[in-house]
This record gives sequence, structure tokens and C-alpha cells, in this order.
Amino acid sequence: MRRNLIAVGERCIEGNYGRVLAAGELRIDNSDIRSLYIAGEANIHRSTVGRLLSAGEVNGDCLSFGNVKVAGGVNLQGICKGNTLVVTGDLSAEFLECKILRSSPAGSKLKKDHFVWQGTLKAETLENLYALDLSGCDCDVGNIISSGFLLCNGEIACNNFYSFGGLCCQSINAENITIILSDDISLQSVAGSNIRISRVFKVDKMFKSLPKSSRYKNFTSDCGIVYIPSIEGDSVNVEYTRSDVVSGVDVVIGDLCIIDRVEYTGSIVISEKSVVNEVVRL
Repeated sequence: MRRNLIAVGERCIEGNYGRVLAAGELRIDNSDIRSLYIAGEANIHRSTVGRLLSAGEVNGDCLSFGNVKVAGGVNLQGICKGNTLVVTGDLSAEFLECKILRSSPAGSKLKKDHFVWQGTLKAETLENLYALDLSGCDCDVGNIISSGFLLCNGEIACNNFYSFGGLCCQSINAENITIILSDDISLQSVAGSNIRISRVFKVDKMFKSLPKSSRYKNFTSDCGIVYIPSIEGDSVNVEYTRSDVVSGVDVVIGDLCIIDRVEYTGSIVISEKSVVNEVVRL
């Protein structure tokens, strides 16, 4: 039978528990806990936690979890697996696998202007709602949805990529790519099967089908033209975009684009409100 526990100060526990309420520093070893609520530092070793809400640092070693929300730093050693992890802070993981991994907005009292995530991360969906640096990560992620600022030194690769905010990286490589205009985009190349760069985002069936923990609504960006030197895909639809080369099978150049060269093999549509210097059918 599971028992409930209230822990205050510095405590060490082991065993099976229902609900644990803690304030202070708590060490958990070889335990199975249905729900843990803590204000302070949690050190969890070789244990399973169904639900965890923490205001403070969480350190885990070989941790299994259900749904976790942490306002503070998270440090994970060994193989850690779970369902949903929401972090308002920095994250370091030797190996983390979960269904949904999300960075959450910081409150006004937190003085960090961005979070840094490091280590090996595997997730069905990564959601970014703040300013997040993934440069130190080895990511194996199916879907990326970023409405904050996303930074990465190299290439970002996934199946479905959505950017609604700032973006700074060398390249994006994904099956489906949607980039909504932002004044803070630094990107050298985009490559994928279906590419859309637009001022307008509308929630469609594919986006609805992605696993995620946040709600997203239709919106229109009021930002200006974005510059991406190279854009290459099968189906390419861009607007308010300046580029050196746009290449694809079926290409749509929407309003207010400035393109040096467009290459296509199937069909092409060019808005009268755009300027294209050269069009080549391959």
C-alpha cells in the first residue's frame, strides 16, 4: 500500500509512495512515487515518478517519469525516459527520451534571457516557448514547434519544422517546413519536401495531428521581408522573401519577393508584386 508523505528540510526517502509534498532538499532512492510536489532541490536516483511539479533544481539518475514540470535547472544522468517534460530553465542530459519536451516561458523574477540545453535528447516533439540554445545538443526529434527564439550552431533536422519566432542557425532540413516571418531570422539555407514561408499561419490537419502540450492559434505576422540565401524543395511556396536561389518541382513565388534565380521542373507561379531576375526550367 502506498503512503503519503510531507517532508520539510533535508530528507532522504526510499520505497513506494502516493503523494509526496516537500520543502527543502529531498533525496529519493529506489522509489516509486505517484506524485511529487517540491519547493527546493530534488535528487532522484533509480526511481519512477508519475507526476512531478518542482520549483527548484531537479537532479535525476536513471529516472522514469510521467508528466514533469520544473521551474529551475534539470540535470539528468544515465538513461532517463518519460512522457512529458516541461522545463523553465537549463537542461543537461546524458540521455533523455520522452514524448514531448518543452521549454516554457520564464517569469519576471528570472533574470536569464535564454536557456541552454545540452546532451542527447530524443523526443517525438520539441516545443520552444522561450529563447533556447540547442547548440550543445545531439537531438533526435520528430517535430519541432518554436514560437520563441531558437538558436543552433549547425543544422536543425527533423520531420516537421514550425517556426513562429526568431531563428538563428545554419540550415533547416525537414520533410515539412513552415516558417512564419520574424524580424529576427538568420538562416543560410532551407531544404525539404514541402516548404512554406509566409506571414500567415493557419492550423491545419497535419499540425493538429502532432503531439504537443501547448495550444496554438491562427495568426498573421506584421514583420518585413526575410532573407534566406538558398531554398530548395519539392513544393515551395514563399512570400515576403529575398533569396539568391529558389529551387523546386512546383514553385510559387508570392507577394513581395526578391529572387535572383528560380529553378523549377514542374510548375511555377510568380506574383506580379515580386521581382525575379532569372527563371530556369530544368
